[in-house]
Amino acid sequence: MRVMRILTRPNLGGPTRQCIALWHAMCDLSVPTLLVTGQVANGETALDPAAFGVPRLTVEQVLAGGEAVAGVVEVPSLGRGFAPLADRRTRACLLAMLRAFRPDVVHTHTSKAGWLGRSAARAVGVPVIAHTFHGHVLDDYFPGPIAWWLSRMERRLALHTHLVFTVSDSCADELAAKGVVARDRFLIIPPAVPLPAVRPRAEARQRLGIPGGERRVVAVGRLVPIKRLQDFVAAVGLLPDVHGDVVGDGPERAALEQQGARLAKGRVHCRGPLPEIAGDLAAYDALVLPSVREGWPLVALEAFAARVPVVGYDVPGVRDALAQGRGVLVPVAAGPAGLAAALRSLFEPPSRVAGLVATGAAFVPMCDPARVARGLRAAYATALARRTSLP
Repeated sequence: MRVMRILTRPNLGGPTRQCIALWHAMCDLSVPTLLVTGQVANGETALDPAAFGVPRLTVEQVLAGGEAVAGVVEVPSLGRGFAPLADRRTRACLLAMLRAFRPDVVHTHTSKAGWLGRSAARAVGVPVIAHTFHGHVLDDYFPGPIAWWLSRMERRLALHTHLVFTVSDSCADELAAKGVVARDRFLIIPPAVPLPAVRPRAEARQRLGIPGGERRVVAVGRLVPIKRLQDFVAAVGLLPDVHGDVVGDGPERAALEQQGARLAKGRVHCRGPLPEIAGDLAAYDALVLPSVREGWPLVALEAFAARVPVVGYDVPGVRDALAQGRGVLVPVAAGPAGLAAALRSLFEPPSRVAGLVATGAAFVPMCDPARVARGLRAAYATALARRTSLP
């Protein structure tokens, strides 16, 4: 079995991390994978698969190596955004690599890769075409007409997709409600998350410069509107004995810094992107997820592994991560005051922390990349055996 995995761009985010983890996990299962990515945009933080042990290849090497290649190849024009001429060149490049590599499975991740990759795979007759929704952009991202057009495109693509995966039940529910795919076609598979060693609290605090006795909470993510980090800043502002760290970068950084200075009087610290934050989460007293929506927030799993309690709004993706007592869900209507109250409940006796962290830690093995890869391989094998005919 050979797999071509196609990702729009390798930015610092969940889909990239999962594609890197799955490349290695599939290799361990003797399933060679060619990972095809676009190029990150200016201002984005890249997560280079080659820096994590995936051999870097050129398009020429793929075309010359045929079925024997395995690694990562960059097709710059595959990156985010729509440009008709560039997209035609991208599709032609994908077609050439597909004919050379001859994969049994093409598995696409994120919207543009899903569009171009599935279209090219169908054109050359790839036996199994798969796509993973790590979330979706059909709500809260684009104006109504664009969202309508994207929904229509996803419905058409689904007709030519053998396997449709999501990382959460709520994502599947929303996509089914929009008519993208019938609910019973979705396969729910947890995110594949490689976890680093967790540094002890004292060591992590020393690395981050956090005083030993200080209460410190954290929010991690891109500093963009969908992450709703202004609510995190406002919640910290309501807790005079708590400091908050914002880890990440993006266009809202300056506004968050100004808001923190105004509401929290210097107790909110925008620290920028910290590549090793997963290993240092034990430094914090809680992780806060104030997003408008998520696919399945990987940082929640990292907090579970670090035995750090998690608080978040009851929204798609977050509710999946914090289900069954793995965290504290706050109604969106409660706003920052609700987040602050939930955090306060962790700090004041009787504490809920022990139960939350134990339940969260018990979920961590579900997202082990080796386990997820075995599930994917089984799904691929079943689909190959059936050779389902699509329109």
